[in-house]
Amino acid sequence: MATMKRTLNTGQRIARRLSTALLIWFALVSPLYAANLAVLYPDAPPPYKQVFDQLIDGIEQHHDDRLVRYPLEKTFDPRSVIRQLERDQVDMVVTLGRRGYSLLPELEGRFPHVIGALPLTPNGEKSGVSLINDPDNLFLQLGRLAPQIKRVSVVYTNRSRWLIQLARASAKKRGLTLTEYKVDTLAEAVRQYEDVLDQVDPQTDAIWLPLDKITANEKVILPMLLREAWEKRIVVFSSKPSHVKRGTLFSIYPNNQQSGERLAEMVKDLFTNRSVPGIEPSRSMHLGVNLRTAVHLGLEYAPAMKRSFYRTYPQP
Repeated sequence: MATMKRTLNTGQRIARRLSTALLIWFALVSPLYAANLAVLYPDAPPPYKQVFDQLIDGIEQHHDDRLVRYPLEKTFDPRSVIRQLERDQVDMVVTLGRRGYSLLPELEGRFPHVIGALPLTPNGEKSGVSLINDPDNLFLQLGRLAPQIKRVSVVYTNRSRWLIQLARASAKKRGLTLTEYKVDTLAEAVRQYEDVLDQVDPQTDAIWLPLDKITANEKVILPMLLREAWEKRIVVFSSKPSHVKRGTLFSIYPNNQQSGERLAEMVKDLFTNRSVPGIEPSRSMHLGVNLRTAVHLGLEYAPAMKRSFYRTYPQP
């Protein structure tokens, strides 16, 4: 009898543990458990409003529970925002833009959160989707638009080091030779570009402009590089979308809907698994092409390919 009683007690304890585990699992997966998601974003006028609306639409596509929007004025009280989040029983947060980013010190330790709509670089424990495009996407499009290119030269600073690491792996995968030049100052960048322009072979070489305030300087580097590249018929492509309008062969625009979807996935993973996804580059394929530059370089594209371009310049 004693043995039977001990067996029954053991069985009851196991049953209770299983029941508890099932209840926890049910709470996490059941539609009755509403994980409340807050989106903090600037209350901005058009055309910026459209960007944030697209991001939030993407977030909503991947969040089945309650989503609360918190548009932030130019001046706001961070403590009031946090109190409102607590009153609304928010479980997790997505911040968009610089106003949302400014709340990170208050969010730390209170809410799982991810960051979007900024040119983010990896930084400690932060997670989010950067506006900076994955170099692999750029190299993929380079192969489509200028298949004769075999070597890519890039001048960069320490700020872009994480992208260069990604670019090395991508170049190897796509059969490209990546030639890297690290600089620290604008003067060094000018001298390095002068050397690169003297060395490149227009038939097989291209120059990549990363998103870098020094090596892609708008007032000094970009005008000089575009002028020399035009004269020598050198392919130049850029990580900054506005550069394609100014004369680079191509760049890639953000896909805000896609980034919003990924942000929703990341914050949910952070909330349920407590993992830290980190900072990811944009995976957008919204290609912008300067057709005038393409013609000057002797590159021709079929009508079907042109229809696949997200934007073309010069615009009619």
